[in-house]
Amino acid sequence: MRILFFGDSITQGFWDSHGGWVQRIRKHYDGLAREDLQNNNQPEVFNLGVSGDTTINLITRIENEIVARKCQDDALVVVIAIGTNDNLIENDVQRVLPDHFKSNIVDIVDKVRNHTNQLLLVGIPACGESFTSPVSWGNFYYKNSELQSSEKILQQIAEKNSILFVPLFDEFKTKMQAKKLLADGLHPNDEGHKIIAEKVLDVISGIKPCT
Repeated sequence: MRILFFGDSITQGFWDSHGGWVQRIRKHYDGLAREDLQNNNQPEVFNLGVSGDTTINLITRIENEIVARKCQDDALVVVIAIGTNDNLIENDVQRVLPDHFKSNIVDIVDKVRNHTNQLLLVGIPACGESFTSPVSWGNFYYKNSELQSSEKILQQIAEKNSILFVPLFDEFKTKMQAKKLLADGLHPNDEGHKIIAEKVLDVISGIKPCT
C-alpha cells in the first residue's frame, strides 16, 4: 500500500526536530518493516506537502503527483491536510473565501477519486493569535475563527461523501491552554506534530489495503 500525503508547510514538517508528522508516520512503518525483512509489506509513505500551498495550488498539481506515484500492484491511500494558508488575511481580505474553499475541496476530492476511493481529510490546527496578529515573517495574520470554520467545511464534506476525517482544531485549542504546541503561533512544534501523527496514524491503521 502506498500512502500519499498532500498539504502545506505543516504537512511538509516545518519546526519538528523529527521531520514532521508525516515523517513520524513513515518512521513508524519503516520500523515495522525492519522487524520482518522477509515480509516487507508495510505501507510506503510519500510526503507531498509544499510550503505555502493553498487549495488552489493543490488543485493544479494533485493528479500529476498521484499519477507519478501510482503502482498497479499497490493499493493507494491519499491524505489531504490543507487549508491553513487559505485563511491568510492580508489587508483585511481572506485569501480564499469559505465558498471558494469549499468548492476547491470538492474539486480535490473528485480528482483523488479518479484514482482511489481511499481518502482521508485532516483538519486544521488552531493558531496562537497573540503570535499571528500579524505573524513574525510578514504583514499578514491568521485568526482562529476562520481556521475553525474551514475545518467545519472539511468535516461536512467528509461526512457528506463518506470520507474519513481527522479533526484537529478543538484538541489544539484546548491543549494549548496547558502546554506549548506551536513553534511560532502557526506551525506545530515537536509536541504538536506528535499529536497530529498519532491521530492520523490511528485512522490510517484501520484502512484495509484493498485496491
